[in-house]
Amino acid sequence: MTSPSPAKRPTIIPAANKICRLGLWKAVLLALALGTGAAAAQTTPEWAQIEAVEVKAKPGPAVWHLTRGNSEVWILGLVGAMPKDLDWNKQYLSDLLDGARAILMPPKANVSFVDVGWFLIMHGGELSLPRGQTLEDGLPEALRARFVAAREAVGGDAGDYRTDIPIRAAIRLQQDLMKKASLSGREPRETIDDLAYRKHIASKPVSRFEAMDAVRDILKLTPEQQRACLAQAVDDANWGVAHAVPAARAWAVGDVRNVKANYTQSRLLDCITGAVHAIGDIDARNVADTVTAIDGALNQPGKTIVVIGMGPLLRRGGVLERLQAMHVAIESPAE
Repeated sequence: MTSPSPAKRPTIIPAANKICRLGLWKAVLLALALGTGAAAAQTTPEWAQIEAVEVKAKPGPAVWHLTRGNSEVWILGLVGAMPKDLDWNKQYLSDLLDGARAILMPPKANVSFVDVGWFLIMHGGELSLPRGQTLEDGLPEALRARFVAAREAVGGDAGDYRTDIPIRAAIRLQQDLMKKASLSGREPRETIDDLAYRKHIASKPVSRFEAMDAVRDILKLTPEQQRACLAQAVDDANWGVAHAVPAARAWAVGDVRNVKANYTQSRLLDCITGAVHAIGDIDARNVADTVTAIDGALNQPGKTIVVIGMGPLLRRGGVLERLQAMHVAIESPAE
């Protein structure tokens, strides 16, 4: 499907704004970029065992220091959405960026407002159930009870969910958790962008990926598959109520042990990844692309900063474990 002609775009931009509020594509793309859900979840990763020199760092978010010859890479791990009022040591990050030649941010989706608007025009109606059907009436009794409890725990309005298809309700639970816990996905990205601008440091994603086909494939999930993913989202929401804020607070002071205890992989994303092969392929490519980008940075003189989600960074088979297999020297924050 080709994008519409420029003459039709004024009617598509309002549609794009509407789907931004629906949030389906945005939540999925954020999860793909960071390798996590919008908030902490319940599937505990199998953390990699990294042989590294442990270094006691200054107070602030944990960083990993990689070296090869006269090149060095500093990796800042992210935990996903954080409380909007979280106090963290931004000066520490500013000092770290001094002298850097480049900043590599997480992979980014190639998505335009025209793409999103066209998606809504073609598929927006599929986010709601057919007339006369309701979400809760279509759920098994046990799942319905768990879903209602989770929705109430995150402060969701029953009317908002009433005619959602299950996968839309699953993502809405994450969005309501974000609002309930006053979480935002903007930091530390906004601070990094601002510092990069002020310090004249080039900043770009490690790679870009096409995502709209994968988002369309989510709508092809059968009702049974969608209900299974909704069940996982309920577990995510319950876990996030208790663990999203502690994970962020641990991140702010470089407490890796408690980051690991509270930050885990999204069961909803795992469910979608297992059912939609295109999304699983994107996740695997993002890890491989990040390893390649870091290896390339270590072949150039000077300092490079890399920003990546904690899951892809530290899990078994993740970025650090692959770099260790390439005999890269790694200094890790103390746990």
